Amino acid sequence: MILRELKRERVKDGRLWEMIDRVNKLTAGSSYESWDDNIGALAPLMEKVLLYAREKEEWEVYFCDMAQLFWMVRRERVSDIPRAFKLAELFHRDYALGLEKKDDGSGFRRVDMAAQILDFYREYPQIDDEKIEIMLGIFRNLREWKGGRNYANYAQVMRLAFLNRDKELAGEAKEEVKKVNGRFNCYVCFYGKPMLQYYVLHEDEEGILEMAAKICERSLPVKYHWCFDKCSQANEEELKSLVLQDCLNTGHSRMFARLWKGWRQVFEEPEAGEGKDAKKVLFHSLAGDWSRMEERLRLAEKNDRDRREGKETPLDSLYWSLCWYCYFRMLERQGTKAVRLSLGDEREDGEPGKTEVFASRGEGEEQRGRECQRNGGEAEGAGREWTCLEAASYFERQADLLGEKMDLARKRFEYGTMKRTYEECFLGGQQDRG
Repeated sequence: MILRELKRERVKDGRLWEMIDRVNKLTAGSSYESWDDNIGALAPLMEKVLLYAREKEEWEVYFCDMAQLFWMVRRERVSDIPRAFKLAELFHRDYALGLEKKDDGSGFRRVDMAAQILDFYREYPQIDDEKIEIMLGIFRNLREWKGGRNYANYAQVMRLAFLNRDKELAGEAKEEVKKVNGRFNCYVCFYGKPMLQYYVLHEDEEGILEMAAKICERSLPVKYHWCFDKCSQANEEELKSLVLQDCLNTGHSRMFARLWKGWRQVFEEPEAGEGKDAKKVLFHSLAGDWSRMEERLRLAEKNDRDRREGKETPLDSLYWSLCWYCYFRMLERQGTKAVRLSLGDEREDGEPGKTEVFASRGEGEEQRGRECQRNGGEAEGAGREWTCLEAASYFERQADLLGEKMDLARKRFEYGTMKRTYEECFLGGQQDRG
């Protein structure tokens, strides 16, 4: 139940409790995936709880509902970004009104909301460094308020420090992350991953190997083992993929090469499960696994479509675009000269345009084209033939556009260094132009 932490005895208004009860019944005994499927009913109902709790000045309910709704609309299968921005601005307004000082037991959720917004903002170039610094200040102020101590929030701060290559902020985050209680917070997500980012940022290869081994070999106190059954990132391939990508994104090509030498075998076997991660496609290809090409092409289409439809954050879209840029160049070197893809085109201003359905239409293609348009470009046979070098150039262009925006918004993003690192590690530093 998404609002299970709210207790009847702490909610004064009977009608408000009935609304909370409806939300909890809608999410009772079900998986997060089913919550995603019910978002059409769940989000409006939680917004009603938010408005009514504010009217009745039930601040514990208000901030709990806000934080949970903000988390929910940012889930991958929901990705309601306009609603997320609306909630973030509402929180800013509430802070300006002094609502954060309501001493009502909602301290944890207020800090949680500030940390979530901080993490959300860092991925959008529309939000500049100044606004992020304001939110970081709000986060720190809230943590000093009674009831605001929650060390798990510093995992988000570490991600911000990592993105900005801010070693001072990373040091602050490290000291707080070390205090995480693994009985209540996932050891991998709230301790292991932040510490790995800290080690990558400081080029501490020994620290990386030690932490990765501790998690991959499950050499942790038994009280922390519950997270291995719950966390999707508590497996060797996922964890090592994240570390390798962090090396790429911070320009540490030599450290990437050294780690890759020891970890390559993890990626040599065909990728198991549902292929839905561009970085894993890239690492498997680098290790010589060129299987599941059709699935990989469909994933490239999906990543591109999600970028154009705003279902993926600009920062993630940048990373995926760099991965596909390298993948299609590598694929061309393997001897595959052309593939069939449905990608967006570009208008003269360089912004994403409409989806291209077919380059030409023959007998029977009109119907398939209509099916493709109805299904968002996913009908079998949709798209046109792209040479691998054309596809690579397309994704390179998207990465460059997003990288330019991130450079303007973040003083220490260094997109040029990032791109050169990808090229060095996957293309040998050479860019074949077709």
